[in-house]
Amino acid sequence: MIRLKKIKTLKERVQIRKCGEVFHLVKMGSSCDELDDIFSYFLSLISDEDKKKAEYYYSKGRYDDIYYLSLSILGESVADWDDFDENGNIDFSKRKVFDHYLYLDSIRSPFNTGSIFRSSEAFGVKKIFLRPGSADVRHPRSLKSSKGCVDAIGYEYAELEDVDLDLPVFALEVGGCPIEEFQFPDRGICVIGNEEEGVSNDALKVARDSLGVVSINMYGAKGSINVASATSILLSAWANSSAKKSKGV
Repeated sequence: MIRLKKIKTLKERVQIRKCGEVFHLVKMGSSCDELDDIFSYFLSLISDEDKKKAEYYYSKGRYDDIYYLSLSILGESVADWDDFDENGNIDFSKRKVFDHYLYLDSIRSPFNTGSIFRSSEAFGVKKIFLRPGSADVRHPRSLKSSKGCVDAIGYEYAELEDVDLDLPVFALEVGGCPIEEFQFPDRGICVIGNEEEGVSNDALKVARDSLGVVSINMYGAKGSINVASATSILLSAWANSSAKKSKGV
C-alpha cells in the first residue's frame, strides 16, 4: 500500500489517482492505517463540489465511489485492471510479447484502428504495419479507442512487399481454414482487410502463397462482424496457440 509521504512527492494528477487507488484497494480488502489522513489530503486536491461528493461517500463507507470519483475528476475511463508506474503512465513493461505482427490493409476508421491497437496490446503483438492511406494512428478517435495502447506497440506505414522481416504471411478473410483448425505460426504476420472490401487481392495472393487464409465461423444471419472485433478473436486464438507451445502443451 502506497504511503501518504510518497503520494505527496508525485505530480498532482498522479496524487489524485493514487489516493483513489488506495480506496479501491481498501474496498478490495487491503488495510491502510493512514486512510483518514489520505482522505483529508485527497480533499485538498479537489474542487468544493467534488469534496461534497467525496465526504458523503466516505461517511457511508462507499470507498469504490471515491475511486471512481478520482478517475472522473481526471477525465479518465474506469479501467481498474490497468497497471500504472509511479509517474502515472500505463506500465507496458509487464506485457508478454510474441513474435506476432499485423498488417492493416487500408483500415479506414480511426476508431477501428485504435481498437485493434488495444487488442494487440492485450494479446502480445510485437508490431503493427499499416498500408499507406490507412487511418491515422494519431487521430483523436484512434487515440481514444486505443486507451493509450498506441504508445505500447511499434508501428510503421509500409506496403506489404516492403515489410522486410522474412515472415510467413496469412490473412484473416472469409472462405479460409476455420480458426479452430488453423495452424498458427509462432512467428508470422497476419493481414487484416479493409472494412468494406476485405483483404486486397495483392495481399491475399501473398497470404495464399505463404500460410493461407484463416476464417472465423459465423452462425448468425449477418455474414460478417466488425473488423476490430474479428481481429480480437484472431489475436486471442493466435496468442493462446503460442502460449501453449511455449509451455510444451
